[in-house]
Amino acid sequence: MDTSTPPRVYNAGIPGDTTRELLMRFHRDAAMHAPELVILWAGVNDRLYPGHTVELADFRRNYLALAGRCRAIGAEVLAGTLPPQYAPYLIEQFPAVATYPDTPAERLAPVNAFLRGLGLPLADFEAVVASRPLGEAADSYLQNSANSGRRDGLHLTAEGAQAIARCAFEAIRKHGLPDGRIVCFGDSLTCGVGLRRSESYPARLAELL
Repeated sequence: MDTSTPPRVYNAGIPGDTTRELLMRFHRDAAMHAPELVILWAGVNDRLYPGHTVELADFRRNYLALAGRCRAIGAEVLAGTLPPQYAPYLIEQFPAVATYPDTPAERLAPVNAFLRGLGLPLADFEAVVASRPLGEAADSYLQNSANSGRRDGLHLTAEGAQAIARCAFEAIRKHGLPDGRIVCFGDSLTCGVGLRRSESYPARLAELL
């Protein structure tokens, strides 16, 4: 008989996902775990990933639908604001970003304004990442050539993932959210691209709880 304790925090992040994909896999990767809380961190790909972008109105609709599905299965929602990126590295990886009529920061700003205005419990991940340099400094929370050998500028360092986990933990405590069974639902930032699974923010959050 299996007497192992089931995980307290599930990492349900898949690189490249937008809110469209999250809606499609909600039952498989979120609802099936019967979460008490879903940490919903999505929107960077919706607005920035060339060939996969989602119009702002559609993003808003999708996000509200995801929050509604969480409530329908009895889970509370903690929303995460979207972090800034280091644009030179981002454009190196995705040159089409340079052809957008607005900058990456301008494309994400209305998303964060929307998230802050929802009235949901909020973890301000944007402020956490922005508290450190966004460029090529070794102490950036974003992977760069100095701290990881990766000209990335989008994904978190191990230290950045730890800081995001701490932010989520503090938001859970601040808002009195349940912490018995949590699904971290999102994209590559949740998954932890460039990190060991044990270094991802869901894994670090599990250690804090």
